[in-house]
Amino acid sequence: MTNEFKGGLIVGVENSDQAKIAEGVGARGVVVVVANVNMNVTDIAFPATAVTADTAVVRDVLGSVLVPVIGRIRLGHIIEAKVMEACHVDAIDEHEGLTQAADEGIEKFSSNIPIIAGVQNLKESLKAILQGASMLRTHFKLKEDRPLIGETVKVLTKIADEIEGLNGKTDAELTTYLGGIKYPLAGLKNIIKTKKFPVPLFAEGGIILPTDVAMVMGLNADGCIASSLVFKVPDPKRRIHSMIKAVQYYNNPAKLINYLEDS
Repeated sequence: MTNEFKGGLIVGVENSDQAKIAEGVGARGVVVVVANVNMNVTDIAFPATAVTADTAVVRDVLGSVLVPVIGRIRLGHIIEAKVMEACHVDAIDEHEGLTQAADEGIEKFSSNIPIIAGVQNLKESLKAILQGASMLRTHFKLKEDRPLIGETVKVLTKIADEIEGLNGKTDAELTTYLGGIKYPLAGLKNIIKTKKFPVPLFAEGGIILPTDVAMVMGLNADGCIASSLVFKVPDPKRRIHSMIKAVQYYNNPAKLINYLEDS
């Protein structure tokens, strides 16, 4: 199912109204996100934390749109994954940007729906695929609660450089590179040849402008996940539409400029 996202824009949404806007202008899917939740910050036992979205919101979004809906869970949180499955979301995003429940991600092959994993480099990408990830996205980093487009660019550039660095290597050299990662050599060679993973790689983190979209698409991303911050601009509908067009025309500045004016 995640291959359907390729060449498109997924939009972070906080409610069904935002999901309808995203669907209406052509988003390939939506991911239900939530801002920091302040519990009882005066009580040391309950510090401010970032958690998964309220299941009522997830269900409301599911009932409001026809595009695929992605539920976001904390890294390693098995119960949240099962809850999202019970909500009948189309995919799960196991997200390191939320408060982590474990050091490692959940086992993904036993899931009945696709699971998305965040990665920072080539080896992490190979491991995630071996663990059953159906889609990859750039590892998410925050500064003062804001996502960083610069970090997203660094991850995409690092992955591309690492793949290019393996070009021309012998089987023995590739085996040495893999170390303990049991990724098939034939599969790795295909990644080196095509410069693509067998699952989609999406860019996420600080993507709020059409120019952001064009930049990461030019770095070999298969698509983008737009920040929910796009709904803070005066005309979110126009902005998202322009970002979708930027996915299509990222390598055509003459056409892209029309959507920069429109956003």
